[in-house]
Amino acid sequence: MSGSGRKKLRGGLKSVFRFIISAGIIFGVFFAIGIGVAAYIDKNTSAEPVLSEAVQEKEEEIATPLDINGPRINILALGVDMRNGEEHSRSDVMILASIDPDLKKVALVSIPRDTQVTLKGSEEKICAANFYGGPEYAVSTVENLMGIKIDHYILADFQAFENIIDIIGGVTIDIPQRMYKPSEGINLQPGEQQLLNGHDALAYVRFRDYATGDIERTQHQQMFLTALAEEMLKPLNIIKLPSIAKEVNKHLQTDMSVGTILKLASWVPFFSKDSIAAQTLPGYFHDIRDAHGTLLNSFWIADAAKAKTLVSTMFTGEEVAVFQPAAEVNQNVTAAARQNTVVSGNNSNRQ
Repeated sequence: MSGSGRKKLRGGLKSVFRFIISAGIIFGVFFAIGIGVAAYIDKNTSAEPVLSEAVQEKEEEIATPLDINGPRINILALGVDMRNGEEHSRSDVMILASIDPDLKKVALVSIPRDTQVTLKGSEEKICAANFYGGPEYAVSTVENLMGIKIDHYILADFQAFENIIDIIGGVTIDIPQRMYKPSEGINLQPGEQQLLNGHDALAYVRFRDYATGDIERTQHQQMFLTALAEEMLKPLNIIKLPSIAKEVNKHLQTDMSVGTILKLASWVPFFSKDSIAAQTLPGYFHDIRDAHGTLLNSFWIADAAKAKTLVSTMFTGEEVAVFQPAAEVNQNVTAAARQNTVVSGNNSNRQ
């Protein structure tokens, strides 16, 4: 194979491996998708020499493509709705993925976008971290919140999500209630086993007008990930992986090297659907009202103590209640944020 041809093939493989990790981590099923990709690549004999070269070039980062030993790797996945002219945008989806190769388990922590954190000296919602300082700032914010070292990040535009769903022919899932928010293009009718195209699938995972707002939304997102995994494993969709990889590569930003991607990809066969533990960051709602009782803002206050042990707890198989009593939560709220506030158990007006 010529040097230019080999370079092109290597670029294609890099896109495929980026798909394995980016799409999989973001949707919580990287290993399920990867099994299909691995099978696809194994059938492509011309890819083997290039794969070996890529591994050799990064051998300081990965001893062997089948090395399943090593420390946990923590990856922050961000889903954003990038607008024209924006350098950074607010994240609408934030998932911390912790992958333990020894335990052969993955812990996925959904972090509500309304989680209160300190950004640039003021109390803000965590979704603004990427807007203020890009994915690196989002990483450091989550590190402070959860007391955990994050090794890498993946940021993907929602356009990739929408296009990928269309490429695989849609995802079938139950719609539990009327989902209607015309300002965001959301208009779904309730019903069982509905086939959603890219536009409607994005509407499903972004809808927030539930009794418990963003908390219930994260639960529906986790349900969607399961449905997506099942769809991705269909043989008809495995042959579409090159098209999906090309689409993802156009909307993906990550700090992972090829060596890291190859290492994670090599772990894929050792995991299964049962390897996943999914959890929403525990805490409680905190409403800010003026002197007249008008709701000004609403935050999710994470339980600081439980947040810092959550990933380790999940790896033991234990579950932590999402809703925690306000009195028991180790609050990290400034005096300014406490003024004229009401901690309310009424979950109406969640936007």
